[in-house]
Amino acid sequence: MSRLSKSWLILIVLLLGMLVGMGTAVAQTGNELDLGLSRDFGTGIGNNIQGTFSFRVSGPEDLASVSFYIDDQIVGEDSEAPFRLQFKTDNYPLGVHTLHATGLTQDGRELTSNSLSRNFISGSTAGRTTLYIVIPIIIIAIGGWLLSSWIANQGHKSEGQSAINVHGPFGGTICPKCNKPFARHIWGLNLVVGKYDRCPHCGKWSLVRAMHPDVLDAAVEAMQQAETMPSQAKPDDTDDEGRRRKRLDDSKFDS
Repeated sequence: MSRLSKSWLILIVLLLGMLVGMGTAVAQTGNELDLGLSRDFGTGIGNNIQGTFSFRVSGPEDLASVSFYIDDQIVGEDSEAPFRLQFKTDNYPLGVHTLHATGLTQDGRELTSNSLSRNFISGSTAGRTTLYIVIPIIIIAIGGWLLSSWIANQGHKSEGQSAINVHGPFGGTICPKCNKPFARHIWGLNLVVGKYDRCPHCGKWSLVRAMHPDVLDAAVEAMQQAETMPSQAKPDDTDDEGRRRKRLDDSKFDS
Protein backbone atom coordinates (compact mmCIF):
# COMPACT_ATOMS: atom_id res chain seq x y z
CA MET A 1 0.00 0.00 0.00
CA SER A 2 1.39 3.37 -0.98
CA ARG A 3 2.09 6.10 1.55
CA LEU A 4 -0.70 8.23 0.06
CA SER A 5 -3.22 5.40 0.45
CA LYS A 6 -2.20 4.91 4.08
CA SER A 7 -2.75 8.60 4.76
CA TRP A 8 -6.21 8.49 3.26
CA LEU A 9 -7.02 5.34 5.28
CA ILE A 10 -5.92 6.98 8.54
CA LEU A 11 -8.00 10.06 7.73
CA ILE A 12 -11.09 7.96 7.04
CA VAL A 13 -10.64 6.05 10.30
CA LEU A 14 -10.33 9.31 12.26
CA LEU A 15 -13.47 10.71 10.64
CA LEU A 16 -15.42 7.54 11.41
CA GLY A 17 -14.19 7.68 15.00
CA MET A 18 -15.35 11.27 15.32
CA LEU A 19 -18.77 10.41 13.90
CA VAL A 20 -19.14 7.47 16.27
CA GLY A 21 -18.09 9.64 19.20
CA MET A 22 -20.57 12.32 18.20
CA GLY A 23 -23.32 9.75 17.92
CA THR A 24 -22.50 8.41 21.36
CA ALA A 25 -22.46 11.90 22.83
CA VAL A 26 -25.84 12.68 21.29
CA ALA A 27 -27.26 9.42 22.56
CA GLN A 28 -25.92 10.06 26.04
CA THR A 29 -27.25 13.61 26.02
CA GLY A 30 -30.64 12.33 24.97
CA ASN A 31 -30.69 10.02 28.02
CA GLU A 32 -29.77 12.74 30.54
CA LEU A 33 -31.40 15.81 32.01
CA ASP A 34 -30.08 19.25 31.25
CA LEU A 35 -30.43 21.53 34.29
CA GLY A 36 -30.21 25.31 34.15
CA LEU A 37 -31.21 28.35 36.20
CA SER A 38 -33.18 31.42 35.21
CA ARG A 39 -33.29 34.62 37.23
CA ASP A 40 -36.85 35.77 37.90
CA PHE A 41 -36.06 38.65 40.25
CA GLY A 42 -32.81 39.41 42.01
CA THR A 43 -29.09 39.52 41.43
CA GLY A 44 -26.95 37.04 39.58
CA ILE A 45 -23.25 37.86 39.22
CA GLY A 46 -21.16 34.87 38.30
CA ASN A 47 -21.89 32.11 40.79
CA ASN A 48 -23.24 34.60 43.35
CA ILE A 49 -27.03 34.77 43.34
CA GLN A 50 -29.68 36.41 45.50
CA GLY A 51 -33.43 36.64 45.02
CA THR A 52 -35.98 34.54 43.15
CA PHE A 53 -34.72 31.96 40.65
CA SER A 54 -36.18 28.97 38.80
CA PHE A 55 -34.87 25.53 38.01
CA ARG A 56 -35.41 24.66 34.36
CA VAL A 57 -34.95 21.14 33.00
CA SER A 58 -34.98 19.71 29.49
CA GLY A 59 -34.84 16.03 28.72
CA PRO A 60 -36.19 13.26 26.49
CA GLU A 61 -39.69 13.44 25.07
CA ASP A 62 -40.94 10.64 27.35
CA LEU A 63 -39.90 12.51 30.52
CA ALA A 64 -42.81 12.15 32.98
CA SER A 65 -41.68 13.93 36.17
CA VAL A 66 -38.72 15.80 37.63
CA SER A 67 -37.56 16.21 41.23
CA PHE A 68 -35.41 19.20 42.19
CA TYR A 69 -32.73 19.16 44.87
CA ILE A 70 -30.65 21.67 46.81
CA ASP A 71 -27.78 20.01 48.70
CA ASP A 72 -29.32 16.52 48.21
CA GLN A 73 -32.56 17.70 49.81
CA ILE A 74 -35.63 17.59 47.63
CA VAL A 75 -37.29 21.00 47.35
CA GLY A 76 -40.07 20.27 44.86
CA GLU A 77 -41.39 18.25 41.94
CA ASP A 78 -42.99 18.93 38.57
CA SER A 79 -44.89 16.42 36.45
CA GLU A 80 -45.72 18.65 33.49
CA ALA A 81 -43.59 20.18 30.77
CA PRO A 82 -41.94 22.61 30.81
CA PHE A 83 -40.36 21.23 33.96
CA ARG A 84 -39.61 24.18 36.23
CA LEU A 85 -39.54 25.05 39.91
CA GLN A 86 -39.19 28.47 41.50
CA PHE A 87 -37.27 29.08 44.73
CA LYS A 88 -35.96 31.99 46.81
CA THR A 89 -32.38 32.06 48.01
CA ASP A 90 -33.43 33.89 51.21
CA ASN A 91 -35.17 30.69 52.35
CA TYR A 92 -31.83 28.88 52.56
CA PRO A 93 -28.61 29.46 54.53
CA LEU A 94 -26.02 31.75 53.02
CA GLY A 95 -23.08 30.08 51.33
CA VAL A 96 -22.34 27.63 48.53
CA HIS A 97 -25.08 25.16 47.56
CA THR A 98 -25.24 22.36 45.02
CA LEU A 99 -28.31 22.11 42.79
CA HIS A 100 -29.36 19.13 40.68
CA ALA A 101 -32.43 17.25 39.48
CA THR A 102 -33.59 13.70 38.84
CA GLY A 103 -36.16 12.59 36.30
CA LEU A 104 -38.43 9.63 35.66
CA THR A 105 -39.49 8.61 32.15
CA GLN A 106 -42.78 7.03 31.21
CA ASP A 107 -41.14 3.61 30.92
CA GLY A 108 -39.63 3.88 34.41
CA ARG A 109 -36.08 4.96 33.58
CA GLU A 110 -34.39 7.18 36.16
CA LEU A 111 -32.27 10.09 34.91
CA THR A 112 -29.87 12.42 36.71
CA SER A 113 -29.02 15.96 35.62
CA ASN A 114 -25.82 17.89 35.79
CA SER A 115 -24.99 19.71 39.04
CA LEU A 116 -24.78 23.47 39.51
CA SER A 117 -22.83 25.18 42.28
CA ARG A 118 -24.12 28.58 43.40
CA ASN A 119 -23.22 30.88 46.26
CA PHE A 120 -26.33 32.26 48.01
CA ILE A 121 -25.58 35.79 49.23
CA SER A 122 -27.53 38.31 51.28
CA GLY A 123 -29.41 41.28 49.87
CA SER A 124 -26.92 43.77 51.31
CA THR A 125 -23.98 41.89 49.83
CA ALA A 126 -25.75 41.72 46.47
CA GLY A 127 -26.34 45.48 46.58
CA ARG A 128 -22.71 46.23 47.35
CA THR A 129 -21.52 43.83 44.66
CA THR A 130 -23.81 45.45 42.12
CA LEU A 131 -22.54 48.92 43.04
CA TYR A 132 -18.93 47.79 42.72
CA ILE A 133 -19.70 46.71 39.16
CA VAL A 134 -22.15 49.42 38.08
CA ILE A 135 -20.27 52.49 39.38
CA PRO A 136 -17.05 51.84 37.39
CA ILE A 137 -19.18 51.20 34.29
CA ILE A 138 -20.96 54.54 34.79
CA ILE A 139 -17.65 56.34 35.32
CA ILE A 140 -16.19 54.78 32.18
CA ALA A 141 -19.34 55.63 30.21
CA ILE A 142 -19.29 59.28 31.35
CA GLY A 143 -15.57 59.55 30.63
CA GLY A 144 -16.08 58.10 27.16
CA TRP A 145 -18.95 60.50 26.52
CA LEU A 146 -16.86 63.50 27.61
CA LEU A 147 -13.94 62.34 25.48
CA SER A 148 -16.11 61.76 22.42
CA SER A 149 -17.75 65.17 22.91
CA TRP A 150 -14.35 66.83 23.13
CA ILE A 151 -13.18 65.07 19.96
CA ALA A 152 -16.39 66.04 18.18
CA ASN A 153 -15.96 69.65 19.28
CA GLN A 154 -12.41 69.71 17.99
CA GLY A 155 -13.61 68.43 14.63
CA HIS A 156 -16.40 71.01 14.63
CA LYS A 157 -13.93 73.88 14.48
CA SER A 158 -12.84 75.08 11.08
CA GLU A 159 -9.40 76.36 10.22
CA GLY A 160 -10.46 79.97 10.47
CA GLN A 161 -12.05 79.65 13.88
CA SER A 162 -10.43 80.40 17.20
CA ALA A 163 -8.67 77.83 19.31
CA ILE A 164 -10.97 78.88 22.14
CA ASN A 165 -13.23 75.95 22.94
CA VAL A 166 -16.73 77.19 23.64
CA HIS A 167 -18.45 73.96 22.51
CA GLY A 168 -18.00 71.92 25.69
CA PRO A 169 -19.83 68.68 26.50
CA PHE A 170 -22.28 70.71 28.63
CA GLY A 171 -22.90 73.26 25.89
CA GLY A 172 -21.58 76.75 25.36
CA THR A 173 -23.09 80.05 26.37
CA ILE A 174 -22.47 83.82 26.46
CA CYS A 175 -21.91 85.59 29.75
CA PRO A 176 -24.68 88.15 30.36
CA LYS A 177 -22.23 90.31 32.35
CA CYS A 178 -19.30 90.68 29.91
CA ASN A 179 -20.93 89.31 26.72
CA LYS A 180 -18.07 86.86 26.10
CA PRO A 181 -18.61 83.20 25.14
CA PHE A 182 -17.42 80.26 27.19
CA ALA A 183 -18.07 76.53 27.60
CA ARG A 184 -20.28 75.66 30.54
CA HIS A 185 -18.48 73.70 33.26
CA ILE A 186 -19.20 70.38 34.89
CA TRP A 187 -19.19 71.99 38.33
CA GLY A 188 -21.95 74.44 37.41
CA LEU A 189 -25.21 74.04 39.32
CA ASN A 190 -27.92 72.54 37.12
CA LEU A 191 -31.24 74.33 37.53
CA VAL A 192 -34.52 73.88 35.70
CA VAL A 193 -34.12 76.90 33.45
CA GLY A 194 -30.35 76.74 32.97
CA LYS A 195 -26.98 76.26 34.60
CA TYR A 196 -25.64 78.55 37.33
CA ASP A 197 -22.04 78.86 36.18
CA ARG A 198 -18.99 81.11 36.53
CA CYS A 199 -17.65 83.05 33.56
CA PRO A 200 -13.89 82.51 33.13
CA HIS A 201 -13.53 85.98 31.57
CA CYS A 202 -15.08 88.26 34.17
CA GLY A 203 -15.26 85.78 37.06
CA LYS A 204 -18.95 86.46 37.75
CA TRP A 205 -21.65 83.85 38.34
CA SER A 206 -24.81 83.90 36.22
CA LEU A 207 -27.70 81.69 35.19
CA VAL A 208 -26.88 80.73 31.61
CA ARG A 209 -28.45 78.51 28.97
CA ALA A 210 -26.77 76.52 26.24
CA MET A 211 -26.70 78.39 22.92
CA HIS A 212 -26.56 77.28 19.31
CA PRO A 213 -23.03 76.58 17.99
CA ASP A 214 -23.43 79.17 15.22
CA VAL A 215 -24.22 81.87 17.78
CA LEU A 216 -21.18 80.87 19.82
CA ASP A 217 -18.90 80.89 16.76
CA ALA A 218 -20.11 84.38 15.87
CA ALA A 219 -19.45 85.54 19.43
CA VAL A 220 -15.93 84.07 19.35
CA GLU A 221 -15.21 85.80 16.04
CA ALA A 222 -16.45 89.13 17.40
CA MET A 223 -14.34 88.73 20.53
CA GLN A 224 -11.27 87.94 18.40
CA GLN A 225 -11.82 90.97 16.22
CA ALA A 226 -12.18 93.19 19.27
CA GLU A 227 -8.94 91.81 20.72
CA THR A 228 -6.93 92.14 17.49
CA MET A 229 -8.09 95.66 16.56
CA PRO A 230 -5.47 98.35 17.37
CA SER A 231 -6.51 99.94 20.58
CA GLN A 232 -7.34 103.60 20.41
CA ALA A 233 -5.85 105.33 23.38
CA LYS A 234 -8.36 107.27 25.35
CA PRO A 235 -7.40 110.79 26.42
CA ASP A 236 -5.94 110.71 29.87
CA ASP A 237 -4.95 113.45 32.28
CA THR A 238 -1.49 113.76 30.72
CA ASP A 239 -2.94 114.43 27.27
CA ASP A 240 -5.35 116.96 28.72
CA GLU A 241 -2.50 118.78 30.45
CA GLY A 242 -0.51 118.89 27.22
CA ARG A 243 -3.42 120.37 25.32
CA ARG A 244 -3.95 123.01 27.96
CA ARG A 245 -0.30 124.04 27.77
CA LYS A 246 -0.46 124.22 24.00
CA ARG A 247 -3.51 126.47 24.14
CA LEU A 248 -1.74 128.65 26.72
CA ASP A 249 1.32 129.01 24.47
CA ASP A 250 -0.84 129.83 21.46
CA SER A 251 -2.66 132.49 23.45
CA LYS A 252 0.66 134.28 24.14
CA PHE A 253 1.27 134.73 20.47
CA ASP A 254 -2.25 135.98 19.97
CA SER A 255 -1.74 138.69 22.58
